[in-house]
Amino acid sequence: MIAAFDVPFLDGISLLDPWLLLVIPLAVVAVVWRAVRPRAALPTAAASLFAGVGHSWRQRTAWLPQAALCTAVVCLGVALARPVERDVVPLREQGIDIVITVDTSGSMQITDMESTQTLQRMDAARQRAMEFAAARTHDRVGFVAFARYAELRCPLTLDEQALGAFLASLEMVQSGSELDGTAIGTALAKSVQVLQKSEAKSKVVVLLTDGENTVHDILPEEGAKLAKDAGVRVHTIGLGNGLPHGNGYAAQDFKDLRMIASTTGGQFFQPRSDIGLAEVYARIDELEKVELQDPRYRTVDRFEWPLGLGLVLLLLGLVADIAVFRRVP
Repeated sequence: MIAAFDVPFLDGISLLDPWLLLVIPLAVVAVVWRAVRPRAALPTAAASLFAGVGHSWRQRTAWLPQAALCTAVVCLGVALARPVERDVVPLREQGIDIVITVDTSGSMQITDMESTQTLQRMDAARQRAMEFAAARTHDRVGFVAFARYAELRCPLTLDEQALGAFLASLEMVQSGSELDGTAIGTALAKSVQVLQKSEAKSKVVVLLTDGENTVHDILPEEGAKLAKDAGVRVHTIGLGNGLPHGNGYAAQDFKDLRMIASTTGGQFFQPRSDIGLAEVYARIDELEKVELQDPRYRTVDRFEWPLGLGLVLLLLGLVADIAVFRRVP
């Protein structure tokens, strides 16, 4: 038995048993031979007596039954060759669930993200987070904002526009107000809580702040342990050039951020400019890639149309040949 193999036929259609197309020329030859073979002679008047008689519509269309039979043979042959269409089987996305956690404390108003000293840390953080989220088309991304308290602004979603709208509306709390502060441990615990019910292959938090932890409700060490136990990897970003000091800035060590990244298997980054922050997000984007599966296909038989058309033409051809044109055997 000849094994079936896949041969392109039409756009999006392939033939699994193309060798069965060989029946088409054989069947067409049989139909043509039936049409032109010599037939038994019948006594009739001399043909010259009908010289002046015009052709009837039956004479002019006598070829139609044979044409219908030939076309039917072609259609049935194609149906036998088993035309199929390959549909891509939708795969459950094995993407990454990511929570972007951004500091909104008063210090984020500092304008040290460009040499011109006009770009605030918050503006850079907002824009680069929006770009990063928009590029993660196969991943669910959520958004947590924090200062003195942590707040889930957008749950995990594939809706880029909704997430972008939440990020675009991100604003700082008033410096020195009761809402001001840097609750790194609390923010991390909130982010882990968002990811707890996730069934994604990988769960990630990208935590950005420009300062050290100043709120002790949940310590950074406790937040890091929660993340590690939940299988959440945390990349931390210590943004800016440090605390304003005189005419310059006093550098910060970001020891809490380093500890969190080390504990959870993430990486710590310390960008000092808007361009540096863009490079950090590009690096995180490279780190957090899921190997895509090869596409899978579902074979859908498409023999119905050639089979149905072939049977209809075969029936019409035989009926016309016998009942309308009344061919002599």
